[in-house]
Amino acid sequence: MAGSKRVCPSNKIIYYPQMAPVVITLVSDGTRCLLARQSSFPKGMYSALAGFCDIGESLEEAVRREVAEEVGLEVERLQYSASQHWPFPNSSLMIACHATVKPGQTEIQVNLKELEAAGWFSHDEVATALRKKSPYTQQQDGTFWLPPKLAIAHQLIKEWVEKPSCSTLPA
Repeated sequence: MAGSKRVCPSNKIIYYPQMAPVVITLVSDGTRCLLARQSSFPKGMYSALAGFCDIGESLEEAVRREVAEEVGLEVERLQYSASQHWPFPNSSLMIACHATVKPGQTEIQVNLKELEAAGWFSHDEVATALRKKSPYTQQQDGTFWLPPKLAIAHQLIKEWVEKPSCSTLPA
């Protein structure tokens, strides 16, 4: 018997913790990336789109569904980037991808049940946000800020800034 487990001391039942797969996707139109925020995010913070995978759904299907549900866009291509265990709040496996939308189909329809806001950001805007050190100074100057370096969303955004074409490879 291998892996993580807990044994109930009273009845000796063995429990194996579950992990929920989550896709986190940075969408690009080739020159801009799409960042969004939930109302639960700290003020001024924007990030990549994210959502839980449904049972029976492939990674690719989950990315396409989440992007369509949250911002009304159709993914043309996607590329896997990396994964990260995220223990909060319920032990998730974050599966990070870059995605591009179909040319000329960049009009965002924000699902206000899931997101507070979403928008396209230029390479320069995102590069500037990455260089900022403290979210508190970013809030004061009226600009947005990004997730901390330990978050896989930060890695996705940094990859896009360093190589914007990384999201244009075929799936």
